[in-house]
Amino acid sequence: MFLRELYASDKRFKHLRFHAGLNMLVADRADASAQGDSRNSIGKTSFVKVLRFLLGGELPPEFKSPALSDHEFIAVLSLPAAGGDGEDVVRVSRAVSPAARVQVSGWTLVGRSSDMHMDDWRNLLSRHVFRIPADVTRPTPGQLWAQLIRTSFSNPVKGHATETDWETGVKIGFMLGLSPEILGRAGDVYRLNKQGKAIRAAVREGAIAHLSLDEPALRAQLAAARRQRDRTQTDLKSFRVDEQYSEHQQHADELTASIQKLNDEALALQRRSRELDETVRAEVVSRSDTELTTRLARVYAEIGLVLPDAVGRRYDEVQTFHESVVRNRRSFLEQELEMVQARLSALDSERRALDDQRSQILRLLRETVALDTFVAVQRDLASHEADVADLERRLEAANSISTINDTITLRTAELVASVRSEINERGDRLEHSISLFGALGAEIYTDRDASLLVTPTAKGLLGVDPHISGDASTGVRSVETFMFDMVCAIAAIEAGRAPRLLVHDSHLFDAIDGRQVASCLNIGARLAEEYGFEYIVTMNSDFLASVEDQSEGAFDSEPYMMNVRLTDESDSGGLFGFRFE
Repeated sequence: MFLRELYASDKRFKHLRFHAGLNMLVADRADASAQGDSRNSIGKTSFVKVLRFLLGGELPPEFKSPALSDHEFIAVLSLPAAGGDGEDVVRVSRAVSPAARVQVSGWTLVGRSSDMHMDDWRNLLSRHVFRIPADVTRPTPGQLWAQLIRTSFSNPVKGHATETDWETGVKIGFMLGLSPEILGRAGDVYRLNKQGKAIRAAVREGAIAHLSLDEPALRAQLAAARRQRDRTQTDLKSFRVDEQYSEHQQHADELTASIQKLNDEALALQRRSRELDETVRAEVVSRSDTELTTRLARVYAEIGLVLPDAVGRRYDEVQTFHESVVRNRRSFLEQELEMVQARLSALDSERRALDDQRSQILRLLRETVALDTFVAVQRDLASHEADVADLERRLEAANSISTINDTITLRTAELVASVRSEINERGDRLEHSISLFGALGAEIYTDRDASLLVTPTAKGLLGVDPHISGDASTGVRSVETFMFDMVCAIAAIEAGRAPRLLVHDSHLFDAIDGRQVASCLNIGARLAEEYGFEYIVTMNSDFLASVEDQSEGAFDSEPYMMNVRLTDESDSGGLFGFRFE
């Protein structure tokens, strides 16, 4: 027996005691009660939620009432003893506030009384109650409890509406005895498919900046970026850094300025030299006196005059003086010309010397770079390398996204084969569950066929479909849920993968015809005794009376009634012993 007792620190809370086999927790409803009057007054559903809360579930919203803030719920459980031999009677208590911790005492696996975090408590239940392998993430204890202690009845195979199909397949397969490691691979494909869809949608909507799925364009950009990086890298390797580069550059500029000045001066002197040379050549020494005298006499004779001797002598004197002046001027011009040519020669020598210095500096500047230039090129190289790395990542991302579909297709095919192989290998165990489901359907309905279909889906998931032929009414769907829960619980118990506990709230039976409810309860009582588990059912007394009144296949609840009956006749008659909002 898994659950022995359930009570609370508040003495008004009903102290429930459980026994092997079927346990009926019945609520008596007064004739004047309306449907909405029993929200907190009776507490059939609250019992299920308290039990889930003690076994690691979240605090239900309605339990966050200030009236329950000081409550502490307690359960007495039979749990596997250390070494796997026998069971320990374990006391588990959990406060409404704070709800993150649980107190466990009497369990040899834990040792002495322990105050532990809920995560540790869930891990203990995972390893020692459900025996989920340590490296397996699905199913979780919460998912398994949702199947064994139901609060949702809309779908036979799902414990809650938000459970994904792959998680459902792993959970049900685990309970039916299949490998969670193999079935769990569907989660990888699911996440990969979801990731691919999200990324493609984000790229289409522009939510991921600079990310493109155009692989050819990205490859072209990457090739250009690598070429630019390599060119800069080569240039950088050939650089010889001159830390005095700026000083040398300044010196070269100064030499250039000096040479320019010398050139300007030489140009002016060359112009002066030409002028002097032309002037010297233009200066002609006066001819001899005899020639001049003869010429002068001839001129006078032609005009009929005779030149006096005195005039000739005076002219000779003037000529002599003129020749002296010309000689002196020519001597001065020749001296100045020599000085100009000497200066030009000096300028040429000085200019050649300066030019040689400048050539050496320019050669040094050509062969070296300034330190700041080197650093700037280094920065350029770092920028080019960053561009290359960014394009490589973008191309890799685009390639990964583009190949996601191929990867999904490949993995899905592998997964389908693996799941099919697992089903074939566990065929005997599955056949027992499938056969039991069909037998239960035949016992409940004489005019319908029941079948449990187990097959790998096209997506590589384990597909499990409990089906009863005919119309798919709510009542029929509820019977499918009852039968399926029974089959899964028995299979999991036989495989050592579940506690010996199954709980059904009265909501499961609300839409089922009275005759079928009677059959379900008879089946539950029989199977619980046959397979040695607790089957706990909550039900209103008036509905139970209609079930017991069936002339054929009636159900007798008396042997299964619990020690406490809930009622809405007074505020203290419900599970909590008082009303609260």
